[in-house]
Amino acid sequence: MPLSVGFMGSGRFAARCLELISERARPLWVLTNVPREAGRGMKLQNTPVFDAARSLGLPLYTTARLSTDAERVEWLKANAPDAILVIDFGQMIKEPVLSMARLGCINVHPSRVPQYRGSAPLQRAIMDGLSSTAVSIFRLDAGMDTGPLLAQPELEISPSDTLSTLSEKAAKLGCETLLRYICDVPADGWRFTPQSGEGASFAPKIDKSEGKVNWCEESAKKIFDKIRGIGESPGVFCTVRGKRLRIRGSEVAEGAGGEPGRCEIVGGFPVVSCARGALKLTEVQPEGKKTLPAGDWARGARLEKGEKFT
Repeated sequence: MPLSVGFMGSGRFAARCLELISERARPLWVLTNVPREAGRGMKLQNTPVFDAARSLGLPLYTTARLSTDAERVEWLKANAPDAILVIDFGQMIKEPVLSMARLGCINVHPSRVPQYRGSAPLQRAIMDGLSSTAVSIFRLDAGMDTGPLLAQPELEISPSDTLSTLSEKAAKLGCETLLRYICDVPADGWRFTPQSGEGASFAPKIDKSEGKVNWCEESAKKIFDKIRGIGESPGVFCTVRGKRLRIRGSEVAEGAGGEPGRCEIVGGFPVVSCARGALKLTEVQPEGKKTLPAGDWARGARLEKGEKFT
């Protein structure tokens, strides 16, 4: 019989994990952040976990800040399961919540902790050009992703992976591993290993300004990896003819040459020289317009050889 679990989460990764976990171990309840203003219209939007829990028909609760929400903390104390699953919640968990459940708060973090601790591990791993990372299942303590490890399966990063594809792979691997413990391993068989602080690194939240391409300083491979990591959100962009051009798809091009930022048209597609190498743009979104193949944009804009991208 599966252990009883509660679920705390907010983001898209958490929502996908909630769907996968619920297939075998239906949470007793789900706690997520309150709706927050987002988008151009700054309208209140529910978290992805809110929407997922509602579609699954799970008991759903919200909190603005759990650490100061005495009423919700008391409710958790009265409704503590065997383990509280905390995934992509967006808030630090403190005592007394950390030790309310007899097995503690269990986190699924898509990184090889102690490397890439923090809120953007997959984005940073892709941007750094890694070929592999891991998914870490650990028990939360008072630190930032410093708790003892229960499991840490390897996760391959293919050259074609973007944030969305890698996130899906990480969610499936992490939840499959976690469910083995929840459903198949008696609680007295759980073994936690303290994390080593050696080689620790931090993966901070992505700032929108990081999406600006610097053709004069960044290599083609670096820009390509940046587009894979944050091209979907918050986006990678440059400026052409004084207007913002969002780059949604690219390939590292053979050959190079020319002044960084200068463009050639090769096979109908714009190819831009970088600090090292050149980048073929395959999909772009001009300012105020929809996403389209870069070749169609180049023809429509009558892009010429030597035009400057900044």
